[in-house]
Amino acid sequence: MDELLAAGELAAGQLNFSADNVRLYAEYRRLAAEQAALRRLATLVAHGADPSEVFDAVVKEMRRCLVAERAGLWRYETSGEITLLAADHRSPAPMKWPVGTRTPIDGNTLAAMVLRTGRPARVDSYENSAGSLAARVRAEGVRATVGVPVIVDGRVWGLAAVGSVDPGPMPADTEVRISGFAELIGTAVVAGYRDEQKRQMLDDTSRRSLLIDSLLEGRVFDDCSLREVACHLRLPKDGPFVVIAAEVRSMGTEPLPVIESKLRSLDVYSVWHLLPDWQVGIVHVTSEQQLEKVVALVSRTAVDRVGVSARFNDLRATPQALHFAKMTLLGRPDPASPVAVFDGSILATAVLAAPEAMVKSARAALDPFADLPDGEREILFETFRVWQETDASVGATAERLCCHPNTVRYRLRRIEKRTGRSLSRPRDVAELCLAFEVQRRLI
Repeated sequence: MDELLAAGELAAGQLNFSADNVRLYAEYRRLAAEQAALRRLATLVAHGADPSEVFDAVVKEMRRCLVAERAGLWRYETSGEITLLAADHRSPAPMKWPVGTRTPIDGNTLAAMVLRTGRPARVDSYENSAGSLAARVRAEGVRATVGVPVIVDGRVWGLAAVGSVDPGPMPADTEVRISGFAELIGTAVVAGYRDEQKRQMLDDTSRRSLLIDSLLEGRVFDDCSLREVACHLRLPKDGPFVVIAAEVRSMGTEPLPVIESKLRSLDVYSVWHLLPDWQVGIVHVTSEQQLEKVVALVSRTAVDRVGVSARFNDLRATPQALHFAKMTLLGRPDPASPVAVFDGSILATAVLAAPEAMVKSARAALDPFADLPDGEREILFETFRVWQETDASVGATAERLCCHPNTVRYRLRRIEKRTGRSLSRPRDVAELCLAFEVQRRLI
């Protein structure tokens, strides 16, 4: 073949070709031209060209390589129509079938046969074909057509076809020759679809991040916008919700990896956002029991400490809930669990709502204990906390602390003496409760 090709480039008459050699040479040149066209188109697809650009290039190469009068690409619509996506014709006269036209699939036409069978088909004459589609083909002057299906994801997506204005059938190998072009079209469609999916995914991810930010920063105010935000984030509009905040120790690393899908396995809806210092989630919890399951899952997943807000019903309260989730981590850690849950009590809310001011106020009450050794000071503080939790019962406090009731009374008198406050006066008790709550959560 290479020798014949080289011979063909010599001046006419230098070699004596037999009829068989001439036919062989012509076939070789035809195959070489088709392969070159397919390579050009494949390169276009591989470089990520827009599908419409690929479609135009394919029909041009297809018509040229098959020496046909017309070539076109159509997409099958679910409405029972076909849409012309790209076309090329040899004649300089304008086409009567413009790109973008939708035409009903009726009659025994090429489009109908390919759609019905999913296989290549041909129509050798449209002279007696009925229907609007056949009439449009005749208006173009086309007498015979050959087409093959464009398969995308296992289904017939479209039709690639060529047409002749000469009477009689087109060459017998036309179906085979079109098939390579149809495969490239299918590849371009899939590549374009995937690129569009990626673009939409990036757009959706970007919009999702902006909407979560709007909730966390309190930039959603009226019911209408709140409903739209919740709908896009696939969250219920009404609670109860909690905000979960996990500290980010390494830039770009999620302290709660794949937590959203894990929660979804528990039928818990949530949205998560990775910030420079925090991974934050807004989680819909329908009951205390479900919240317990969420906390248990987060405890198993967490690689570091995590704060959980109290439950709230209105998404407009998300910024405040985020604040409490973060502030909850300032207290001493619980060795039994990395998750600290804010209880939402009035006392805790008062402490964490304005932490700087509360720490300053509490220090005035706690400074009288500064000269004590750490262990002794902690015993007094722990005694007061247990006494408070047991509703000021000396007996219950002694039982919890495994000591005699008189020991509890002695410790409480020491607290009264050092602070100058009496545990028999409600105001003094309230101030001490608040001071010790600050000490437990913030200092």
